[in-house]
Amino acid sequence: MWNFSKNIAYVVLLVFMIIATVDCSWDPYKVLGLKRGASISEIRRAYKQSAREWHPDKNRNENAESKFVEVNKAYELLSDPVRRKLFDQKGVVDDSLNRNMHNPNNKFGDGASFFSGHGGFRFQFQMSEMTAFHQYRITLRRYENLIFPQSHSQPYLILVYSEWCLMCLHILPVWQRLVEDLNPIGINLATVHFDQEVELANKLGGRRGELPHVVLVMDSRISHYTEDELSNSKVIEFIRSRFSRNLIASVNDQNINEFIGGWKDNKVRVLLFGKLELVRLRYLTLAFKYRPHTLFGYAQLNLETTRTIVEKFGIPSKLDSLLMFQEDRDRPAARLSMADLPYSTLKDIIETNKYLQLPRLSSQKMLDLLCPPESSNIRRRLCAILVTEDREEDEEAREQLRHFTRQFKFSRDRIVFSYLFREKQTEFLRALLEDEKSPAETTTKVVIVWRQDTQRVSYTWLPQPFISGADNWNSSVDYLHRTLTKMLGSAQPLAHTTLMKDLVDEYAQGVLGRITARLVTAAEVLRDHFTRQELLAVGSVVGTVLFIAAVGYVMTYLVRLEEETIRKKNKGLPKTPRPTTTELKLHELRSETYNGMVRLLKPGCRTVVLLLDNESMDVLIPKFHKAVWPYRKNKSLLFGWMNIDRGLPWYSRLLNLALKIVDEDEGADVTLDSNSVKPKNCVGTVISLNGHRRYFCIYHARHPECVSDSGAKRMQNMARRLTVSNRAMNDATGAFMGFDTSLEDSDNSDVERGDPLTSQDKEPLITSGLGLHSQQFSTDLALEGLSNWLDRLFEGTTQRYNINYWPDFGNF
Repeated sequence: MWNFSKNIAYVVLLVFMIIATVDCSWDPYKVLGLKRGASISEIRRAYKQSAREWHPDKNRNENAESKFVEVNKAYELLSDPVRRKLFDQKGVVDDSLNRNMHNPNNKFGDGASFFSGHGGFRFQFQMSEMTAFHQYRITLRRYENLIFPQSHSQPYLILVYSEWCLMCLHILPVWQRLVEDLNPIGINLATVHFDQEVELANKLGGRRGELPHVVLVMDSRISHYTEDELSNSKVIEFIRSRFSRNLIASVNDQNINEFIGGWKDNKVRVLLFGKLELVRLRYLTLAFKYRPHTLFGYAQLNLETTRTIVEKFGIPSKLDSLLMFQEDRDRPAARLSMADLPYSTLKDIIETNKYLQLPRLSSQKMLDLLCPPESSNIRRRLCAILVTEDREEDEEAREQLRHFTRQFKFSRDRIVFSYLFREKQTEFLRALLEDEKSPAETTTKVVIVWRQDTQRVSYTWLPQPFISGADNWNSSVDYLHRTLTKMLGSAQPLAHTTLMKDLVDEYAQGVLGRITARLVTAAEVLRDHFTRQELLAVGSVVGTVLFIAAVGYVMTYLVRLEEETIRKKNKGLPKTPRPTTTELKLHELRSETYNGMVRLLKPGCRTVVLLLDNESMDVLIPKFHKAVWPYRKNKSLLFGWMNIDRGLPWYSRLLNLALKIVDEDEGADVTLDSNSVKPKNCVGTVISLNGHRRYFCIYHARHPECVSDSGAKRMQNMARRLTVSNRAMNDATGAFMGFDTSLEDSDNSDVERGDPLTSQDKEPLITSGLGLHSQQFSTDLALEGLSNWLDRLFEGTTQRYNINYWPDFGNF
């Protein structure tokens, strides 16, 4: 913010001068009764004890005052890490500090003076002048509990400083002038010691090396002072810019009636007159403080546009004036004219007349202000509430009650008169009704309320309502006066007691209002933290995005408009229904599609392939298509077919890899000759290939898994025998894999002849219906059990044949 390089030069020069002018006659550790190396907690404890002992108000010793000052200075030195480190290293303190503490002619009481020059600049450093900052110092707790909540009604100007900040001392006269100018007009000032309140200083935006730092806390927002120069006029202009532009309305002859007659928003009107075009800062602070209850307006004197107002209300042309209006637009409730209107006087007048004669209970906060809780029956404050509706017909009853309050001067400390709108405060009224009466029955009736605490309320309904007509008004007024006089003259409790419901805030911002307020706040934050060039760059980017979005919207609208035009033109034409049947494509497995259908499959995906030849293609493909049709919507499945005449070498290699994996577990080595696999035996085979996990499952009419009259356990045993046996490719049941079998094989003769076996595990693997007795089985029966096999496949109960890798597709 200020020139940091100058601060560094000043600090270095100051350190050298301190070292050059030292004396060993004063030791802060001895003053506090401590040893060197004491902790911060020990220093604080010793300081509190010594301060209580030598405080001039408690110690009558003639040296108590000087001793107390010495204790404070010792604590200030030891609590500052930089100064304490310097003292511990050199073992000395500044002798001028020691001399001035005992010098009775020193007007500051204590302190030291140094003079240094830089570029013709003469700077005076006095430790005692820091007390001007110390007396306004605040803590984090005070800021969070007092200052930040009060910022909704009162601005706070806060300075972040440090004792070793030379620029802080340089602006000390400016700060003292700000205290004198701003404190009397409702702007409080405070300081934050950076080294002792680091968390609060960081929260306010203060950084070491950027001190002093000035912020304004107002309406729960922190605004940073960013000017290079700190002066009285610039700070006041900075504060003025933080107030809302519509906080004080500009009033002239044309809008005077609208301004004064707008009291139905439940706010008192404050009209100020002044000779200056610029509204005084004290008026802004008053308008900000009382904005929940009042609305301020300003009219400049000696102008043609305000001459009618001045003449109507008799405003002196050479004095500043104030007029306060309640419900009566022709007669001010209060007025004041002076050459210079003091802030305190204005505050007293507004505080006395900040409510209407008959205010409306429009929120729970308004009820708390007008009718605060009071538990004592003797000091209780009653609240007379007239229930009306928001319509012109009930205005006569409200006006009659206003006339009643002016005629009978009841003390506001004992009873307050108000009214509410029945349709807007239904829940509050329902809590005050007994016997489940409707709130509509309470219109133009008066209820007397005594709030015993924040929730419990005692009340009484007056049976006689306010009814129009001269005779009725007289009787109603007389009855109300007698009843209130009787209640105020006795301490008798009211008729009923209940728990109160909170009033609805009638002026609460809606969603759109809150969004707008947030946007305005965000704009102000951006204005405080970004320069004009940066904002223009950001605005350019945002404008470009909005322009692109607008162009896209227009294009979409034009396309929609064109579609509607075409639809209208084709409205009379007959519509041809489009087929909505989901297609199921069967892909041919060949060398071009092999990688995509097998090797490059994603995890969890499988390919189901039907083996056929040219003769069986027309018969098997429709049956295969019908069997896999229910699974067409499964994204993890791919269906295809392979011509066995073209893919026989690949299929033989696949079977060889599967048998080799199994037989390696038994220690045997089996090599399958591709000539032993006959294409005719493979027709009708269906294989499920899992490309990622490298295994496959086989369906064949002669596969033991597909025999319908065998149990699941037996199927698994037979499949295991089929794969683990070294004779599998010579076994008759190897026909399901396409192996060539003959009746002359001696190893399988018993199985093929169906001879009786000695155990269940040696039973024929293929039943008579599918054995070699029917080698030329019908192609129509090849896929009869495919549907059941597919169910078992997706259940995970089919036999899996693992391989190490996928063989290449082609001739070997």
